[in-house]
Amino acid sequence: MVVNYSLREVARRYLDSEKLSGPIRLIGELIASGAFSRASFDGLMKTEGLSGAPKLKEILLDLTLVFTRDCVEDHELSEAEIDELEILIAIFRITEGDFYELRRDAVQEIISAQAMWMLEDRYVTDQEEILQRDLQRLFGLSYDQYVGLLHPLAKKHIEELESRRLATQDRGELKSIDSSIQNLRSVFLVAR
Repeated sequence: MVVNYSLREVARRYLDSEKLSGPIRLIGELIASGAFSRASFDGLMKTEGLSGAPKLKEILLDLTLVFTRDCVEDHELSEAEIDELEILIAIFRITEGDFYELRRDAVQEIISAQAMWMLEDRYVTDQEEILQRDLQRLFGLSYDQYVGLLHPLAKKHIEELESRRLATQDRGELKSIDSSIQNLRSVFLVAR
């Protein structure tokens, strides 16, 4: 079941659950207020003198990651969630490469968690590929960066499947394992 998260709702929950102060609290409060826009964000930056705040870009990336984690909890991104993420990224002026450069581990964690869920059935569906492509695009990752983040996970999963393949004699199971390995190699570009 798809659960649609709103940026405003996630910001409220985040503010209630965390002891936040400084720029992150002010920005979170603006988002939760429902008055969040480029003009209101720029106004907050100016009136509170946040433009020169230390680690501002990282704070903005972290707030975006909070929303992203909630959105992908159900292993899907609705059009509304994608739209809100794109708006957030645009208002925060997050550019291609920012996530990879400054929050690579967090991005890898999110993408890997989704990939591990996808790999449970040993086959990547079109819908699951779309989710990964949406995440790749939203995080501003090149295809090589995306594959590089997932390559170790896919390689490990293929090795596990190859071990299972050696341990079975069942033709149906062998066919299923071979199909899964082929699918994973093609999606994640893992060489033999």
